[in-house]
Amino acid sequence: MPTRRPSSATRSPYSRAAPVAIGIRPEATIIVSVGQQARADRIRQMFDQVAARYDARNRLFSVDRDRAWRRRAAQRASLRPGQTALDLCTGTGKLAHELMSFVGPSGRVIGVDFSPAMLELARRREPQVEFRLGDVTRLDQPDASVDAVTTGFGLRNLVDRNAALREMHRVLRPGGRLVILEFAPPPGGLLMRAYHFYLSRVMPAVAGLLSAGEGSAYRYLAETVEAFPEPAELTQQLERLGFTVTAERLTFGIAALHVAVRRH
Repeated sequence: MPTRRPSSATRSPYSRAAPVAIGIRPEATIIVSVGQQARADRIRQMFDQVAARYDARNRLFSVDRDRAWRRRAAQRASLRPGQTALDLCTGTGKLAHELMSFVGPSGRVIGVDFSPAMLELARRREPQVEFRLGDVTRLDQPDASVDAVTTGFGLRNLVDRNAALREMHRVLRPGGRLVILEFAPPPGGLLMRAYHFYLSRVMPAVAGLLSAGEGSAYRYLAETVEAFPEPAELTQQLERLGFTVTAERLTFGIAALHVAVRRH
């Protein structure tokens, strides 16, 4: 099914957010337009504003399936005690928290996000994780330095997705795993139409009723989910970057889990 993209007439002010240049590698060449930076600032402000209610809303809108999805993602990272994991777009740190249970006290988990408010909550939840404010498209992390990279519900928020994926490949050790958990439109038919209605109409309306001003944030969520590549398309993109990829759909296809192993 071809990817649907929202028209400019209905696009949220948060659409097509650019990454923020914080905590970048010093050797990186950076060209950021004023427009890109403005969009990045709006995205960061949006996540800062919803941070306190973010986890509760996710549980509500996923019917508490988000916990099981994150646990599955952490398991598929195949980490062992003493290893190092990097969780990107870590948000409030829930996936990073799951990873800690696999690497243990002798291991290391690093979480990176561009939202200070999200990271403040993450640090309270999991003091053993090293949380950093940063840009996931230009990581301050040595080459081939981590055993696994994970990202949950964050990749679709990046304009330069290829740059982020290249960085993930760069920091992974050969044989290391990249695990990507994302929402996905279910494949075809009545379920797809029902999901589209739920995502684009029900979620923003309920969020707006629960807390003034949150409706636009969840309209943005719907737009980014629908604009994100189909699982097969993302698989091809990862393979071109040097990964061996397996993908699975979760919960009637409304989420997808990609496991990509760095070949070299």
